[in-house]
Amino acid sequence: MTERNENLKTNLFLAVFAALPLVGLASGPAYAPLLFGLTAIVTVTRGAWPAVDRRLAILAILFVALCAAELPLSIDLARSAQRVSQMAGILLGCVLLLALPKPDQVRLFPLMHLAIAVGAIVLILDTALGYPLQRLITGGAVNAAYKYNRGLISMLLISWPLLGGLDKRRAVSLAMFLTGALVAGLSTTGLVAWFGGAAIWLLARWRLAAARRLLGGAATLLALALPRLLRLASSWRMELAPHIKTSGVHRLEIWDYMSARILERPFTGWGLGAAQKVPIRPEELANYLYVSPDGVYPHNQWVEAWLETGLPGVLIGLALVWLALTRAKSPYAVAAIASALIASALNFEITTDSWWAALAASALLFQFPTRKM
Repeated sequence: MTERNENLKTNLFLAVFAALPLVGLASGPAYAPLLFGLTAIVTVTRGAWPAVDRRLAILAILFVALCAAELPLSIDLARSAQRVSQMAGILLGCVLLLALPKPDQVRLFPLMHLAIAVGAIVLILDTALGYPLQRLITGGAVNAAYKYNRGLISMLLISWPLLGGLDKRRAVSLAMFLTGALVAGLSTTGLVAWFGGAAIWLLARWRLAAARRLLGGAATLLALALPRLLRLASSWRMELAPHIKTSGVHRLEIWDYMSARILERPFTGWGLGAAQKVPIRPEELANYLYVSPDGVYPHNQWVEAWLETGLPGVLIGLALVWLALTRAKSPYAVAAIASALIASALNFEITTDSWWAALAASALLFQFPTRKM
C-alpha cells in the first residue's frame, strides 16, 4: 500500500508539472492552485512534517511579521490585513513546495519539454488564426496583448532549470519554442526577461562567481537607490514620451507620485496592498496624462516593497535575492534569477500567488541533479 501511495504521488507530481505550461498559458493564475494543491496533498499524506529550508522559512516569517507589525500604520487597514494573511499562505505554500519529494528526473524533464513545446505551438497557432482558442476559453472576449503574459513569464521561469538539465539538442529546441511563444504572445516583459537572463547566462558560463556578484550588486544598488532614481526618471517623462510607448509614459507617471510617497514614509511604508490608496496630490494630477485619481498598482515589485513596507521590506527582499545567488551553482540558475529580477521590476504585485508559485517551481526544479538527457 505504501509503495502504491508513493507511485500515486509521483504520478501526480509529473501530471501537475506537465500541465503547468499548457494550463498556465490558458490561465496564468492556475500556477498557484496547481502547485499549492499538489503541495497540500503530498504534505498532508506524507505522515510527517517535511524538512523545510530554515533560512527561507526565517525570511518568510520576518516579512510576514513586518507587514503585520506595520498594520496600525496602514491607510487601508482591511485590505492590508487581508494581504498579510494572503502573503502568509503564499509563503507557507512556497516553503512546503520546496520540501516536496522529487520523482525521477529522467521522466520529468523530457515530459515538461514536450509540454512547453506543445504549449508554444498552440499559442502560435492561436495567434496566427486570430485567437479562436482564446475566444473559446474566455467565452468570446479577446485580450490578446495581455492574456498570455502571466503564463509566458511563468513558463520562462520553469524553463531555465530544464535548459540546464536537457541535452544540447533538446535545450536548443526548447529555447526556440520559448522564444516563439514569447514573440507570438506579445510579452514585452517576457522577452526582456528572457534576453536579459540569456546575457547573464553567457557571463556566468565564463565567470560564474563574477556573474553572481555583479547581479547581486546591481540588484542591491538599484533597489536601494530606486526612490531617488525614479524621481529623476519621472522628471524627464515629457522628453521621453515621443520615444517610448504610452504604457511607458503611464508608468513614469505612476512612479512619479509613488516615489514621492516613498520619501514621505521611507521606513514604515503605507501598508501591504495599499499602493492603490496612497494619496495623489492635486498638483501632481494636473501634470499627468494617464494617471487617474483612482490609483493603480506600481507595476514594479521593488517600488511596491518600498511604498508598502518601507526599507525593512526591501532589505528582506534583497536578503532573499542574495540567498538565492549564493545557492546558484550553475549559469542556468544565475540566469533564472536574472530573469526573475527583470520580471519583478516590470510586472506583478508582491502578493501575486501565481508569481511566487512559479518562482518556487523553478527553484524546486533546480534541486534535481544536473545531468543531460
